Amino acid sequence: MGLVTGLLCLLVSTCVYADLIDEPDEPAAMAAACVDGIAETALDSELGSVGFMKNIAEHPESLRAIAKRLLATAVESDAFKIAPACGDACAPQAQIVYKVEPTVFLPEGEQQALCLKLESDTAVQPMRFARREFPSLAKLNDWIMEFSQGRGEDGKALYEQCGGNCSPRYSFYIEQADGKLSISADVLCGLARDKKSDQYLVSTAVRWQCASGN
Repeated sequence: MGLVTGLLCLLVSTCVYADLIDEPDEPAAMAAACVDGIAETALDSELGSVGFMKNIAEHPESLRAIAKRLLATAVESDAFKIAPACGDACAPQAQIVYKVEPTVFLPEGEQQALCLKLESDTAVQPMRFARREFPSLAKLNDWIMEFSQGRGEDGKALYEQCGGNCSPRYSFYIEQADGKLSISADVLCGLARDKKSDQYLVSTAVRWQCASGN
């Protein structure tokens, strides 16, 4: 083999070897991409009474007692504590979705014009109440009760907007961070409930959102 040929062979071999050792890692070794999306898991639903005496005494069938129990169960549930497989590049965030609404409404012919209009308007754009933060579930429950009874800053604002005999339907969104609980609310204000029934439907669910961290 001549000198030139030998040098060419050496150079080619070195280049091929360099290409092999400089090959990037396989894509499988890279961090899993974020799978954006929202998943919701229903937890519980029960009927509760808004009867005054039952709620004062916190009777097991009262709305107050059922709300406290369902929320406590939701906060301690694995569904709220354990994040789904979103991907390494995700920032998963959990919410408890807590809803309270009447079960029986007055016939349309007995509804006030105000309530019919608010029903239509707030079904499209609910009344929104900004996030409040509390050090404990007990304090958060106190705020919910005040709010729904028209007491406190937020409760008074709600009842100013939801007038007449119109009935609010509540969707609360609860999050947990740094040992504290926060809550925000959407309210559909509309059809008046039939007060012959004191039953409200209470439900809880956990909603996880997988979102890119950047």
